[in-house]
Amino acid sequence: MAGGEFQFRTEDMTLEEVERLFVETPFDRQTIQALKSKKTIVLQGARGVGKSFLLRIAQKELDDEFEQLGILAVYMTFNKAGLLQTSNPEHFKHWMLAKVCNRVIREARKKGLIQNTASIFSTLSRDANDEAAAHRLEKLSLQLEDSWKTASISGEVDSGIDPEVIKDAVEDLCSQTGLQRVTLLVDEAAHVFIPQQQRQFFTLMRDLRSPYLSVKAAVYPGVTYFGDSFQLSHDAELIDVNRDILESSYLASMREMVIKQDPSLVTSINRYGEVFDALAFAASGNPRVLLKTVSSTVPFNATNGQKVMREFYRDTIWSEHSALGDRYIGHRAVIDWGRHFIQSEVIPSLRERRTSAGDADSRIFIWIHRDAPAAVKEALRLLCYSGILREAGSGLVATRGLIGTRYMLNAGTRTAPESDPIASTTWLRKSISVKRMVEFGANHDLYGSIAKLDVEKMDEQQRELIKSQLGRSADQLELTHFARGKLKELGFDTVEKILAASETDFQQAKWVGPVRSRQMMNAATAAVMEYLSG
Repeated sequence: MAGGEFQFRTEDMTLEEVERLFVETPFDRQTIQALKSKKTIVLQGARGVGKSFLLRIAQKELDDEFEQLGILAVYMTFNKAGLLQTSNPEHFKHWMLAKVCNRVIREARKKGLIQNTASIFSTLSRDANDEAAAHRLEKLSLQLEDSWKTASISGEVDSGIDPEVIKDAVEDLCSQTGLQRVTLLVDEAAHVFIPQQQRQFFTLMRDLRSPYLSVKAAVYPGVTYFGDSFQLSHDAELIDVNRDILESSYLASMREMVIKQDPSLVTSINRYGEVFDALAFAASGNPRVLLKTVSSTVPFNATNGQKVMREFYRDTIWSEHSALGDRYIGHRAVIDWGRHFIQSEVIPSLRERRTSAGDADSRIFIWIHRDAPAAVKEALRLLCYSGILREAGSGLVATRGLIGTRYMLNAGTRTAPESDPIASTTWLRKSISVKRMVEFGANHDLYGSIAKLDVEKMDEQQRELIKSQLGRSADQLELTHFARGKLKELGFDTVEKILAASETDFQQAKWVGPVRSRQMMNAATAAVMEYLSG
């Protein structure tokens, strides 16, 4: 790279740098306005697509407009949630409450809204003044975050506050100072692979909602569990942060994004425009991926562009995905299966296909039947988390009127195996159609090795993680009254017994065929799977 280093991560930037590097699109503007509004927002997107960037832009604009709008922007991140080593769910709850309260106190103090004297925050949290409250809450947060060093934390942990306390404090702050409301912008809100923490966060998100306090949270696709108490369609508005690679302005905005970070690349990008466009399209709307691949193309030319595409989309992106299996052992089987499914089956199949005219097939969309095994769906969700797949529509009707979910394959992984990835990506970009999909039914042969969750083959640690779920009654599963009744009629009254059986066993009951038996097995599998690495 000719100029300075690219900045890949928003957390490494100041607010001024974020504002300077921002390349706005109509969708971005719409999203930012939603983040600045009263609405409760769940901002969803894979790593590197720009969730943090948009949250920070919203924060900067609210800061700049503070005198006019009277909205206090409070940005915070829960990225240290994974450090908490405790079996007591109350510990995580009070860690969240302490973080929220402390950040609100800090931002209010910076704006001159509260002083170091007794205020509603300190009074309700049993402290003499704001300074004492902030100090105590910060100490509590650090104590819990350091629990990983000793592998646990003992004793009672109490922040002295609850959601109602925070809502009351914020309402009083608004009435005393003339504030309109406080907007919490929570980054990395739901820590990956810890479902219990995720459910607690979304319960808190629901409980904090008030006319004076709104919450916006950034989460990852595929690996987020909202819990029973939080209904996404009712309690929040979901916004997917995904740039449309078929949008006419897509390449121009991605080019501007790169040049803003390094203006010295203008000449090279203009000279090798096809190379840049291929890299931008291969990134499939992910700015961080584009910045990484462009920064590795040194000097920027066609030869190096080909080399980087092969290395990144054949190896790097897959190595990062497989590394999840080393960090989260319970999910290793589905992670490895997902890689094999895409690399060894889907991509070769797409490369070999030909249209009726004999031309190469330009499909990058796949469709999965809604009744595919739960483990298959889990593998696809994790591929979405890694950015290798992206959900592109659920409840879609395919051949023979069947219903399922459409996914878009990362374009770079589709073209990197070709002899000329740049030319192949250019061709794909001009030929792609969202209407053309490769379909995988409910019982595809490729599902065989992953279709059934074999509890007997799990090691002792994995069995301990799911122990509480195996004993759950069939009555607690997300099934119809009819299905639960049929399971109990056959003697499969617990999750463990259901998983030990087969779908054929369920079909011994009257009026239970392949569809209902698959739904029964999927419900039991899903109940266990989310706890495997929790």
